[in-house]
Amino acid sequence: MPDRHRPLEDEATGAAAFDAVVATIPDDRWDEPSVTPDGWTPVIVLAHVAGWLDECADVLEAMRAGTWDPDEPDEPVETVNARQASRAAALTPSEAQAAVAAARVRARAAWDALPERTPDAWSWFEESGPNHYAKHVHDLSAWLAGTPSDPDVGAMLQHDAEGWVTFGALVDRADPSARDVAGWSVTDVCFHLAAWFGKGAACVEHDAGWGPPWETDADRPTEEVNAAFLARSRAMTLEQARAALDAGRDRLRAAFSAQTHPSQGVKDVFTECTVDHYAEHLPMLRLLTGSEGSVA
Repeated sequence: MPDRHRPLEDEATGAAAFDAVVATIPDDRWDEPSVTPDGWTPVIVLAHVAGWLDECADVLEAMRAGTWDPDEPDEPVETVNARQASRAAALTPSEAQAAVAAARVRARAAWDALPERTPDAWSWFEESGPNHYAKHVHDLSAWLAGTPSDPDVGAMLQHDAEGWVTFGALVDRADPSARDVAGWSVTDVCFHLAAWFGKGAACVEHDAGWGPPWETDADRPTEEVNAAFLARSRAMTLEQARAALDAGRDRLRAAFSAQTHPSQGVKDVFTECTVDHYAEHLPMLRLLTGSEGSVA
């Protein structure tokens, strides 16, 4: 079960990045219907973000009350998005911003009130909060720069969120004292991914793929780099490694979502540091948890 506070901190970091981009929207551009190919204005984008936070709060509140049915078919996303866009027509920019702030409070309270934080709950909170903010940071950043947003970015952020919840749920269940056949612990795994998040973020922040000048230790064999990370993790507590993991992912995701037109090299770095890397270490984490593969 995920820690109660880490997802709240992640949400706050994502919201701050979203608010920072929103704060740069000129007063005379709030009604421009060109942020997305669907003709959304910045007001609609904010109403949409607020709407999904409210959807999240509804689900989390139902989970707490014991009335949520995971087998009930979801309303099509397109239908929900269209309803949110229609409601946004009557909003002013300040009202849209207030709606996001109010919905954030409600979603955070619903998460905090859960007696049990399941992977389903975490998925809802992650995908409606920090992951969703990142998607629209990219849309707004690209629009402000005068370039179309990249449809790959939203899909890649979504895949990251899904992989992250699966990976993180196993991390939170692993016995800190357990080790695999190579002697790795969950602390080692956390810092290993955190360090690669840092290497990747340094590249993405400069719109670059792997290699010099932005990748540190680019001239060293990967095995040597990993051995150095392992040596550092052996002096850490799990709490320290887990904090580094969260901070590293926040940094990489923020750098990626802020790219207005990411190159293929940047996309490769992001995928290899996130989805691919989570998948690589899932078997090890399942061994450390005694799991058969389920995180439910």
